[in-house]
Amino acid sequence: MRIIIILLFGLLLQNCSGNNKKVIKSPDDLQSFVNVFCEKHKSTDKVIRVCTQSISKDLNIAENKALMNAKLKLADIVSHSLVSKEIITHKEGKGIVKTYDLEATSTLDEVSISNYRVVHKKILKENGKWRVLILAELKIV
Repeated sequence: MRIIIILLFGLLLQNCSGNNKKVIKSPDDLQSFVNVFCEKHKSTDKVIRVCTQSISKDLNIAENKALMNAKLKLADIVSHSLVSKEIITHKEGKGIVKTYDLEATSTLDEVSISNYRVVHKKILKENGKWRVLILAELKIV
């Protein structure tokens, strides 16, 4: 009788554990997860938020790459300059000649983002690699 009670008690505890682990099985599941993770918190007039991700066999490398990408995105939003040069040629005569050249360069010079913070960090194991998602924010003063 004691064995039956112990087994029933064990089954009840196992069912109450609430294992709500979600498994990503396809690229669509991953894209859906990333969209939900990144869309929860939007940038406002007072706070800039960015979402980045990185994947690597080494967890530290994946974390560092994702954090570096987040810092770069924040710095690009805060202070960047875009220099573009456009050349359009259109000739008509015996034949039509069209030429279109566009040269754009984005530069980022000495930007301070010292007051950024990581709001959320998710770490996923994927095919023997680590995927790190980071949501970072920067308060605009």
